[in-house]
Amino acid sequence: MRPLRLAVMLEQALEVGGGFQQPLNDVLWLRDWAAKSNNEIVVYSPYPKTQQILKEFGIEARLLKFGMLDYAFLFLKYCKPFDLVQIGLELKSPFERALIRDGIDVVHFTSTSKRHLLLYQLPFIITIFDGCHRDAPEFPEVRAFGEFERREILFGLGSMKAVLVLVNAPELVEDLSRRYAVERSRMVSIPFSPSVYVSSADGTDSGDDAVLKKYRLERDYLFYPAQFWPHKNHPTLLAALARLREQGRTERLVLCGSDRGGREKIDAAIAAYGLAGQVTILGFVESSELAALYRGAAALVMPSYFGPTNLPPLEAWAVGTPVIYPEAFKAQAGDAAILFDYDDPASLANAITSLRTEGTSLRLREAGERRLQQLVSETELGRQHFAQQMERLKHRLALMPR
Repeated sequence: MRPLRLAVMLEQALEVGGGFQQPLNDVLWLRDWAAKSNNEIVVYSPYPKTQQILKEFGIEARLLKFGMLDYAFLFLKYCKPFDLVQIGLELKSPFERALIRDGIDVVHFTSTSKRHLLLYQLPFIITIFDGCHRDAPEFPEVRAFGEFERREILFGLGSMKAVLVLVNAPELVEDLSRRYAVERSRMVSIPFSPSVYVSSADGTDSGDDAVLKKYRLERDYLFYPAQFWPHKNHPTLLAALARLREQGRTERLVLCGSDRGGREKIDAAIAAYGLAGQVTILGFVESSELAALYRGAAALVMPSYFGPTNLPPLEAWAVGTPVIYPEAFKAQAGDAAILFDYDDPASLANAITSLRTEGTSLRLREAGERRLQQLVSETELGRQHFAQQMERLKHRLALMPR
């Protein structure tokens, strides 16, 4: 049987953060899977920067950007009658024609992508990170200017038409099955993995000290790496710091991430609470610096509203940093985090106070190591399930004309 030729799409930019790091993990694992299973992968990205990053890992990626005709196809696909025209004339988008010319059998979208709407002939695999437009539709980033409707189209049609749907938690299997009537047999749950830049980083005091010195940081701060979106809930964290200061406790906070429209409100809150001397905002930092920033922290504090899973807790556990995390996402954290109510600054302030009690940090480090090992085992099982599904798909595609 000839090898299966799998197109792997990396469509998220580096600045997206976890939305880039997790697909990068997927590519590295898929490279190993292909080598062991006598299959082939071809990696595509619209970003030259991603090509450069992949070269560092020995992977040659192909540049494949969206053209104007692709955008026209995409616009028309949102207009239902165009489906009839496309079927009648057997029209293919330039995007799909390029993949067919490359001999691709299946297209694997490593993040939730609108490009699956451009595929008329090729089967595809879709990845769904969360269903937060349904879980928390009050946030503008998942509601305003048609974003909610766009996600419904992408999630609904994509998950129903995909030959395989990849998710990162069993809760998403339940949600997709209930919301979009997706068959469970076509869903595979593979938990997130720590960024390769964090999990493989060599932790030397001199190396960490150099990163901390660069940003003029002293150890023992609270750390929150997240883009500045409203749903990341920075203001609740700032309110908790202000509350602690009223109680006579001064905590330092380090934030990093790119601005997605929420930075102005955060700056205003810092000024209103008088926290300028306690909060350091680094902006976007290089991936190679993340491990040192995690290790320098007393804890990761993550009040995000979006879940049910997130990447930073795994990265914190990977380097032995305690985690403070919303109780809404207890299924991911288990006993490896101090949990709090993400709508209540007092609850978060109490969680931070608990961190400072004797023996708590050590307990959380040990629990984090155990929890990470549990997730590693679940990831391995998920990847085995994926490999089995791909073998079944390979067998079926071999029965069809190319």
